[in-house]
Amino acid sequence: MSNKKLLPIKYSADDILSTLIESNIVDADGVQLIMKKKQLEFILSRHEYKIWQGKDGRWKTYLPDEEKPNGRRQISRESRGAIENLLYDYYLEEDADMLRRNISMEFLYDEWADYKKLYVSGSTLKRDRSTWNSFYKDTEIVKKPMTSISKDELERWIVGVVRDANMNKHQYNNFAGVARQMFTYAYEQGIIDQNPMDRVHIRNKRLLKPEPKKSGDTEVFSREERKLLIEKAYEHYESQKGSVQRFTPLAIAFLFYVSLRRGELVALRFEDLKGSRLILKDSYSHDMNCLKGRLKDADGWRVVDVPEPALRIIEKIREERKRLGMPTDDFIFTVDGKLESMYCSLGRAIKKYCDELGIPRRSVHKTRKTCASMMHAAGIDDLTIQAQLGHQDIKTTYKSYCYDISTDIERYNAISMAMTEVVPRGNPSNHIQPNPIK
Repeated sequence: MSNKKLLPIKYSADDILSTLIESNIVDADGVQLIMKKKQLEFILSRHEYKIWQGKDGRWKTYLPDEEKPNGRRQISRESRGAIENLLYDYYLEEDADMLRRNISMEFLYDEWADYKKLYVSGSTLKRDRSTWNSFYKDTEIVKKPMTSISKDELERWIVGVVRDANMNKHQYNNFAGVARQMFTYAYEQGIIDQNPMDRVHIRNKRLLKPEPKKSGDTEVFSREERKLLIEKAYEHYESQKGSVQRFTPLAIAFLFYVSLRRGELVALRFEDLKGSRLILKDSYSHDMNCLKGRLKDADGWRVVDVPEPALRIIEKIREERKRLGMPTDDFIFTVDGKLESMYCSLGRAIKKYCDELGIPRRSVHKTRKTCASMMHAAGIDDLTIQAQLGHQDIKTTYKSYCYDISTDIERYNAISMAMTEVVPRGNPSNHIQPNPIK
């Protein structure tokens, strides 16, 4: 017979406690009473003042009080049990207050990150974690009690990190945002009495590295590239109508006419179309794999104008759905409610088209910037473009979405024509003729 032991000799406290509760030998309330009794015994053994019954029959003792001349104050209750309960509550509160005074950013980080999960996407959490690991983790300031960190100390530390990393404004906002949000959370939870980050002000122009605007060559499609991609999308649609997300090619073409976010297009329904406008109210989150029930816009919804070519795309899909016996009262582009499938197919499709046409790869998001740039080039007011895109800040629209979509040839010829001097009458010899690039 084998000598191998079949049962462990020792059990953990958690094993024993869970077994007692599951066997109804003791319930959770009983466990709490036992724990309170043990804690009270510990408190009474370390209470430095005696407990006595006075001549008036009331039970009495002292509690520490630095404001009193002798550093203590007397308390009394009707019974010894009442005075012990008072001591229990007092020292428990003291311990909690001591814990609060010693909470550091390092200690609080995971709790704050769990709280933030309620409101932000997985990509934002991932970015915050990367920022924490790069600039915060294992530094002295994150180990200090948050109650002891002053505004000046925090500001000096932030400036030092920004200088060492040579940050631009975007990088600084991501970096400082972690500290700003953590101190705000600590203040709201009663951990700190005031938020030092509220008074930290960085002189951006002197400290931060300039952030040149990106080139239109990488951020938008030219007019010719846009034309070729729309043609390629229609060609692909006609050749692959049997695929699962059969309307992906038409969705790509649609995005070159209407400045939607990818998640907004995936969630687009026929009922959202009112005449020549879309009333956008929902968006798909790829990070959370669900419909959010609102947009990123400040109001959570917006109205977008739909040009005639885009309206024809919607009607083309409606007729095709009718022909195939598919529903025409739900999603426009997404088939069978497969939101993630549609979201991913858009990215694959536009890369495939770029490769087949021999033009530089750009993401689906660049169609949105292309729409904005075309509206800007057409002289449409920036406020109107901002409203179409749903940006909360017009600076975002102008700095990150409006680019020159001219080709090098178009740009050179336009500059040449603009800079050519007007020849005075009677002096044709001074007439400088532009030599446009062919």
